[in-house]
Amino acid sequence: MLKNLLLYFVLLYIPFNAALAQDLNAEQIYSKINNAVATIYTFDANGKILSQGSGVVLNDKGWVVTNYHVFAGAEKIVVKHQEKVVEYTKIVGLDVEKDILILQIKDNTFQSIKIGNSDSLKVGQKIYAIGSPMGFENTMTEGIISGLRHYEKENKNFIQISAAISPGSSGGAIVNNKGELIAISTSTITEAQNLNFAIPVNDVLAVYKQDGIKQNEIDAAVYFYKGFNEDEKQNYDAAISNYEKAVAINPKLVEAYNNLGSAYDDKGDIETAIFYYKKAIAINPKFAGAYNNLGIAYINKGDIETAIIYYKKAIAINPEYAKAYNNLGVAYINKGDIETAIIYYKKAIAINPEYANAYYNLGVAYDNKGDFETEIIYHKKAIAINPEYADAYYNLGNAYTQKGDIETAIIYYKKTIDINPNYSEGYYALGLVYGAKGDAVMSQYYLEKAYKLDPSLRK
Repeated sequence: MLKNLLLYFVLLYIPFNAALAQDLNAEQIYSKINNAVATIYTFDANGKILSQGSGVVLNDKGWVVTNYHVFAGAEKIVVKHQEKVVEYTKIVGLDVEKDILILQIKDNTFQSIKIGNSDSLKVGQKIYAIGSPMGFENTMTEGIISGLRHYEKENKNFIQISAAISPGSSGGAIVNNKGELIAISTSTITEAQNLNFAIPVNDVLAVYKQDGIKQNEIDAAVYFYKGFNEDEKQNYDAAISNYEKAVAINPKLVEAYNNLGSAYDDKGDIETAIFYYKKAIAINPKFAGAYNNLGIAYINKGDIETAIIYYKKAIAINPEYAKAYNNLGVAYINKGDIETAIIYYKKAIAINPEYANAYYNLGVAYDNKGDFETEIIYHKKAIAINPEYADAYYNLGNAYTQKGDIETAIIYYKKTIDINPNYSEGYYALGLVYGAKGDAVMSQYYLEKAYKLDPSLRK
């Protein structure tokens, strides 16, 4: 279920002329941008430090961008550079979904940074990161752009970078070899080696309000953020309570209505979910995500034709909406129209070549056609993207069983239960294939495992 985080967009255009800028070395870049990067501290009501991050001064008005997660739950924010410490006067931009917060500080004498254009970035391009990891103010590292990513589930664009960042770097500057801001640091995957991510500057520039955010919008955002966190933990009642508080404060908070719909849908209350999705659309008729969610709700009701109407409305608003194309494929599979389903799955993949679920669904479609060789190709593509995709391993086991290759089927079924030890169908399938091999002991072993997890499998 698509859940949208709070979103405030007003477009800002800043001219970019790459031809006027010259390549600089690392020393020149540091000298050029050092005074435009600051350290951010947040405090609770008792003056205790909650978090430390980094920030970048965007203009001579004293607008400083950082990550929203640095601010979340704080009562006070200060911006520090060397010995200078100032407080913010108002929030001029806020986008919880994209993890962006733009403050205006009291003292606007900090140097600002030159803005680049993140739409023109290329993988392999050299970049530099400057921030305050672990409080070490204005630490600089270098690297390259490792990838340009879009995550459909979270509706986020990321720039993957090899330049080292650490806790405290959040909100710091990522610049090109001309010293222009192209992104701000946002996260690192600690269990991996050098997998770091940044938010494109063009997304940053789309998030501001000339006159600042009103207090009721900030208060509503706090409840919204709490609701989203509870939603992620599947505490749906707590999520609903916070979303309701958010819309009580800010009745135009369209994303909260959408997320109320998602929470009720997850609780199994489809009619209430539909009510809130339609409420979101009434406020914003161009809200593609809410149309997509309406489609999902109607699928859950068994009303495939209405679901298709809403998926197509989502695509009409956003022709690059990969998830809606994938969902259309699912709807047509449910109608028994396999060929049309395949067209939509392939459209989703053309938009997002890293869409594991669309590859998986293509595999299922070709299974329905009896084309096991093609099914295997697409399930393996899904696994290449998501090596923990238990359902894809299970279906590969089924496909190899259909081909009569029992030994390979066993490998994939075992991989299924390695990933998910509670995958009852995986144990059941292993019991059947071992039975087909004539190994009664192993067959009984796996069948008993399956029956214990799901007694309905005992026939």
